[in-house]
Amino acid sequence: MEISFKDLKIGNNKISFSIKEKEMNGIITDNIELIRKIFSFDPKVIQNSKINKKTLNINDILTMKKKISIIKNRIEQKDYYLTVYDILLKTSKRKKLEFKNPDKKILDSLKVVGLPITLLDRRIYSLSSSEKKLLLLAIGLLSNPEYIIIEDPFEELDRKNEKKMILLFQKIKEQYNKTIVMVSNRSEKNYQYSTNLVIINHNKVLLEGKTEEVFKKIDFLKENKIEIPEIAEITYLAMKKKKVKIDYHKDVRDIIKDIYKHV
Repeated sequence: MEISFKDLKIGNNKISFSIKEKEMNGIITDNIELIRKIFSFDPKVIQNSKINKKTLNINDILTMKKKISIIKNRIEQKDYYLTVYDILLKTSKRKKLEFKNPDKKILDSLKVVGLPITLLDRRIYSLSSSEKKLLLLAIGLLSNPEYIIIEDPFEELDRKNEKKMILLFQKIKEQYNKTIVMVSNRSEKNYQYSTNLVIINHNKVLLEGKTEEVFKKIDFLKENKIEIPEIAEITYLAMKKKKVKIDYHKDVRDIIKDIYKHV
């Protein structure tokens, strides 16, 4: 199953795209705020549109919103002097989440993302970049969403913590049956880590499909000034200059093996 948006009103355009359920989805866009509006079901965007082939009423929208958690790329500055416990509790109250045992729910969310309970009394400003990212994910998991929309998930992370983060996303997807949507204006990470991809640029859907298939259309992407991942660029140049057909890979070592095999 998937979430299918049809005829979303974006400026003078109407766009349609789908998100595959229980998979690693990527959205590359020049307008992250727009994606936020779509998944928060902003009335101006979803007016007269269809979601899963149906025009939603207010009750349908409320039901859908409960299934989705939007995780912004950073904690707001005004919350930097709160403790980890305070911001988790504050979010629960703001979203009107009802738990029999709020403290247990908070601890469970921290456990899922691998943050120790010793962080509960720490103030946000004292956390490392990776701890803040994990805390944002813990906050997003409080509502037990089916769809997790993550903005710039790897921003400010070094390679080591980036690897830890993607492994965590995969664990959450597989162990808890969640759908992950990584939203960014950069191509490299979405090429590496997503299985399905949508490219939305200048309020238009340029391409949609399996990530490898999308990035086979290099000339079209370049014409539309979309950043080409380095690994995809190497494959493209090898095929164009050497006139051999090799597969698109996500690991440069696999590309090298393929090039040696065919050239």
